[in-house]
Amino acid sequence: MRRRTVLAHSAAALGGSALLGTGSTMAAAQPGGGTRTTETLLPGTKYASAVVTIDAPNDGPTAVVVGGMHGDEPSGYRAASDVASWAFDAGKLVVLPKANQPAIERGTRHNDNGDLNRKFPTGREVETKLARAIWQLVEETDPDVVLDLHSSKGVYRTHESFVGQAIFPTVVDPAPTYAQAAVDTANDTVVPWYLPYHRYERGNLLDGSSPLLVHKVAGDLDLPGYIVESTKFVLDPSTAARWTSLVAETLLANHGILRHDGRVEPTGGDRNT
Repeated sequence: MRRRTVLAHSAAALGGSALLGTGSTMAAAQPGGGTRTTETLLPGTKYASAVVTIDAPNDGPTAVVVGGMHGDEPSGYRAASDVASWAFDAGKLVVLPKANQPAIERGTRHNDNGDLNRKFPTGREVETKLARAIWQLVEETDPDVVLDLHSSKGVYRTHESFVGQAIFPTVVDPAPTYAQAAVDTANDTVVPWYLPYHRYERGNLLDGSSPLLVHKVAGDLDLPGYIVESTKFVLDPSTAARWTSLVAETLLANHGILRHDGRVEPTGGDRNT
């Protein structure tokens, strides 16, 4: 298990950058103990976005959860906002629910600098101000696992070029095993029998070969990570968000980060990885 670290709140602790604003910091006690703190990523800019840190009452692994990389994928950022509202029994979560505020406000995939989730090349500096801030947030958090929540217009392996209803793990163990466990849990608990094409699948492995956030998590940090994709195809955004939340909860539980009064039990085996 990676040592838990406290997210640095000062510009000096972040190498002199104004990554997080402290003027609007808010902290609150959580059900079952622990605290929730809300800060702002890139305060005072058009990219300003809330960062929620949930410190559970007991030590455990640390996770980063990101949503809203693409502004036209509402179930992803709705699910991440849901995760940010939860309490946990152990561990620490740093949640960036709406990573790409300009694109979310416009309802578009891209912001003014193009596709945010194509700005994270492995082995090289990330390519835009917002991408650099997100990557620095990940590095400073020192996580054990990273989740990136998305949605897609179609269904993986059914509609060409679309990837909905799939969980894409990094090549780093135990991510492939935990992804399959989350697939099984979702299919057994939330996907109804009359939507057979909406059953989740485990997608291809992410190894750092593409400039996506979770690819970089694999290639540069050698960490377990996941892209979670739920579809928009004949599925309303609230249902897709609820399914995505269930997948996120399952993945976090299997990594030893248990939601307080949660819906799922860990099923992925050894959670001390």
